[in-house]
Amino acid sequence: MNQRRSVFPAFFTVMMLLFVLFLVWYIPSLSARAFLLRDTRLSLETNQGRERKQQYEYDKVAAEIPELRAELDQILPETEAAGQELETLREQKKKLKKEKKALEKQLSGSADQEDADDE
Repeated sequence: MNQRRSVFPAFFTVMMLLFVLFLVWYIPSLSARAFLLRDTRLSLETNQGRERKQQYEYDKVAAEIPELRAELDQILPETEAAGQELETLREQKKKLKKEKKALEKQLSGSADQEDADDE
């Protein structure tokens, strides 16, 4: 019977040691998992909030598209007409510059002739 008593305390000690080692590993592990779980929940809530905001903004823009398209259809002919008018004015400007140069040449030629006549 003496041997049985010596086995039980050793077995109990080994079991308690294993249990303590398990607790030493389990408590920090549980804390880390709880932190990761909280962090994941927070990230999920944040992403869901972003998704709702993006969906709201998308719906808002999608609702504005027909109005903007109608406004664009109304403004586009005016813009094209203004572009054509601008091109016409540029051509007139080029033409007037050429005329101005020609008139300046005539003027300088007349001035040279008058100088030559005066001498």
